[in-house]
Amino acid sequence: MYGQHFGLVSSPFRITPDTRRFYPGAQRGAVLDALAYAILRGEGIVKLTGEVGSGKTMLCRMLADRLAADVDIVYLANPSLRREDVLQAIALDLKLPTDGGRLKVLQVLHDYLLQRHAQGRRVAVFVEEAQGMDLDALEEIRLLSNLETREDKLLQIVLFGQPELDVHLAVHEVRQLRDRVTHSFTLPPLTLADVRDYIPFRLRAAGYQGRDPFTLPAYWYLARASSGLIRRLHILADKALLAAYADDCRQVRFRHLRRAVADSEFAAKWPALPRPGWGFTALILFLTGIGTTGLAMLPQAGVSAMNTASISRHDGRPESSPSPAPVNPGRVRAEAAEITESASSSTFSARVAATQSWLNSGFVGRYTIQIMTSDSAAPAPLERYLMEPARLAHLDRLYIVPAAINGTQRWSVLYGNYDSYAAAQLALQEIPAALKGNGPYLRSLPAVKKEASGYWLPARQDT
Repeated sequence: MYGQHFGLVSSPFRITPDTRRFYPGAQRGAVLDALAYAILRGEGIVKLTGEVGSGKTMLCRMLADRLAADVDIVYLANPSLRREDVLQAIALDLKLPTDGGRLKVLQVLHDYLLQRHAQGRRVAVFVEEAQGMDLDALEEIRLLSNLETREDKLLQIVLFGQPELDVHLAVHEVRQLRDRVTHSFTLPPLTLADVRDYIPFRLRAAGYQGRDPFTLPAYWYLARASSGLIRRLHILADKALLAAYADDCRQVRFRHLRRAVADSEFAAKWPALPRPGWGFTALILFLTGIGTTGLAMLPQAGVSAMNTASISRHDGRPESSPSPAPVNPGRVRAEAAEITESASSSTFSARVAATQSWLNSGFVGRYTIQIMTSDSAAPAPLERYLMEPARLAHLDRLYIVPAAINGTQRWSVLYGNYDSYAAAQLALQEIPAALKGNGPYLRSLPAVKKEASGYWLPARQDT
């Protein structure tokens, strides 16, 4: 709709990965090179993790394209495969016969891999959404990695998953698989500088020839609201361009991003701030250069990473304008913490307290179901998640525990308490629809308790 308005020949921000528009910045190119090197070297099991929408699928497809001349690729795109289905799925993808039982299929696969090895080709299995696979299926993956000659692995395996995959692999039952992972890569979110490079890259690839249509405050809001995740960047940038088109404006401004955020389910609808002290207010005004109109939509804390001089120039104020009065950083941090604390509500606090009591009760089972992990340590998004009517009916079985992913504190939401693996597996298959959206999977409760003990549980460990 806005293509002609901005002189585009194609849509710049489709969410379907297009390998012709692969962005090598923000470490994506380096990770792609490292993955290809590890597979061609025959390194066995390799792991790539990244948040939802960080670009894992694009890297998966780019990797397949790069390796096509030397490697046969098998895709396992269904994380709900049972252990007995994994071998069958690989054989079907390679067009091998699957009758005659597991041992027969395994022998056929082994013979095929030896044949391809003799021809100078490798076979690689790409396991997508690996964090959703149950422990038995992961164990089958490990056993298949044992197929080898005296010098080389016959089957290369790449695990693609969300950060929860690292938590999943920390379970004691899959320690042998964890020890087989020879290379582990992580896709970081895009920084503000990356976003300012990525958006023009996509626009130029779509035929845009003018000056950068996004203003600097718009870039800041785009990076902040998207959390640097590429899929979210595409959705917000697309909607912001549409909002600018509706205003008959050639530049995407802060107000257009506000509309895009308001129309997006994933982006936090930042409410008006509680009345902060003057130091905190001055800091926000100085860093954003947008005046009190935009103040109500700014995040509650952590405002940084913006070139203040550039913002002043972009807003039309002379560079020589006097700066606001100096701000006491300690006071700013204290006020920001106070704002964050006031935002947390009774439901979140009550479930955290219930979880502490549950894990300290001595009646903890062996397994639970992890249904999601928060994007940050902030309680407000989880509060909204818990208060959804469809989930309120299950609130008494939902538990919230602290977690750390790549050094960043998060919150994990757990469902239920089961004494046996079979009972937990049955509960996972019958889990309520309202809890399925984030790919639930089984976790060991002793591992959960051990992880949580580093935050707010006593140091007592299960023996």
